[in-house]
Amino acid sequence: MNNNIITVNNLSYKKILDDISFKIQKGSFVSISGSNNCGKTTLIKILSGLISVNNMVLFDNTNLESINKTKLFLEEGVVILNEHINFLFDTVREEIMFVLDNIKIDDDLKLDRYNSVIRLLNLKKYQNQDPNTLNRNEKILVLLAIAIIHKPKILYLDDIDSMMSKCDRENIMRILHYLNKQEKMTIVMATTNLDMALDTDYLYILNDGRIALSGLPLDILKDDNIINKLGLRIPFMVDLSVKLRDYDLVNDIILDKERLVDTLWK
Repeated sequence: MNNNIITVNNLSYKKILDDISFKIQKGSFVSISGSNNCGKTTLIKILSGLISVNNMVLFDNTNLESINKTKLFLEEGVVILNEHINFLFDTVREEIMFVLDNIKIDDDLKLDRYNSVIRLLNLKKYQNQDPNTLNRNEKILVLLAIAIIHKPKILYLDDIDSMMSKCDRENIMRILHYLNKQEKMTIVMATTNLDMALDTDYLYILNDGRIALSGLPLDILKDDNIINKLGLRIPFMVDLSVKLRDYDLVNDIILDKERLVDTLWK
């Protein structure tokens, strides 16, 4: 039985992506990383159908280009940030409800979905506010609400964590893990922050438009020499554990600070 929601076969695009092939399983949380200009954003746009390619991407075993755009809209959610985030409506509520107003569902269900998303993203205090007056992180939460309100099968995110504080990144990851585990939503997240990628099921690292590394995040990030050569920063706890392991002070990677301290004091 084929459990893949996305299948990419020998994908090349202009001079940005070069002969990429991979699969994404239903219900997984996948991260795509790499230095700036490695092709992450272009790949997300292709996977989500915003850029068309010929017969190189399958969505649920169907050629992506052959899927009706309205049907595709219902199946996926997409958050790709522009330099300026602009909204169309006067309130956050109107902005989010506009998506549901274009879907054939009962009014009671609309309200239930709206309230659940507002609670999940902690947007209740902003719902009557002009979304264009919000700060950048609050605007991202509104965009995320718009992307998930219709309960898509798959959610694509492109670098939404850039310029976020550690606290805001942790909040975003809490939300994404809820969507992934509780709502059974497949998530594909492009990020340059390997701390974010470390907390996902599978990691692809792009370099010069090709897949340089792929596998379980922790397995990939143990090799600090390769990661540094690719222009990425190793997560602090991984980097520290690798160095301590080299001195035979620990046996393996330890991500929890308290556990690491306990191990060193034993």
